[in-house]
Amino acid sequence: MNQILVKTRIARERYRIIDGSMGSCGTPTNHVNNKYEIAEGIDRGNGYQGYMSVSHFLTLDYVPNSAKNAVREICKKEGLVYSE
Repeated sequence: MNQILVKTRIARERYRIIDGSMGSCGTPTNHVNNKYEIAEGIDRGNGYQGYMSVSHFLTLDYVPNSAKNAVREICKKEGLVYSE
């Protein structure tokens, strides 16, 4: 998966949910951290500016609620659990 969570012209405020398993140690097998991670910034051939686990992403105050709701919808659609 490589889905945009926030559409904005400001590069540092761009978030994508991508395939990966960041922060998955000790979580159940159906936890979202075992399947996805969040990439921030913009990828112009040099990689993203940063990566974080989905659980950490959902706890951040500066992330727009629309992005958090998009992650929750993906989890609900795929039957994945998440923690905040």
